[in-house]
Amino acid sequence: MLSRVKAVIFPLETPTQEILYMEEMTAAINAATSPVVQIWMNWMLAIFAISIIFVWKYKGARWVLLALFLSIPAAYFLFQATKDPWLLGLIHFVLWIPLGIHLLVVEIKRPEVRIASIYGVWLVLLLATIVISLVFDFRDVFQVLTGSR
Repeated sequence: MLSRVKAVIFPLETPTQEILYMEEMTAAINAATSPVVQIWMNWMLAIFAISIIFVWKYKGARWVLLALFLSIPAAYFLFQATKDPWLLGLIHFVLWIPLGIHLLVVEIKRPEVRIASIYGVWLVLLLATIVISLVFDFRDVFQVLTGSR
C-alpha cells in the first residue's frame, strides 16, 4: 500500500528525458546570458504570471496566461530542434506580437479597463515588457541569421 501511495505522490523517481531537456535548455540560457538578462527573464515570467490574478474578470489576461502556457512547450521544442538559446525569441514573435497588438488595439480600449486601475497599470507594464523584449529578440535572431552570434 505504501508503495502505491508513494507512486502517486512521487511518480518520477528519476528524471524523465523531458526534464533533462528542460535542464539542458535552462543551462544553455544561463551560460549564454548575463545575470542582468536573467533578472529580465525572471521579470518577464513574473509579469506574465501575474495575469492569473485577472483571468476571472478580463479576457486580455486570459490571452496573456495562454501565451505564457504556450511559450514554455514551444521554447522547449524549438530549443530541441536548434540547440540555440538565441533563437528562442522566435517564440515571442509568434505569440507576443499578436498578443501585444490585441492588448493595445482591443483590450486597453475596453470601457471597463482604466489605466489608473491595478489591471491598467499591469497591462501597461506588460506591454512595455513585450516591446522591450521583442527589440532584443529581433536583435538576437538577426545576429544568429547573419552569423554574428
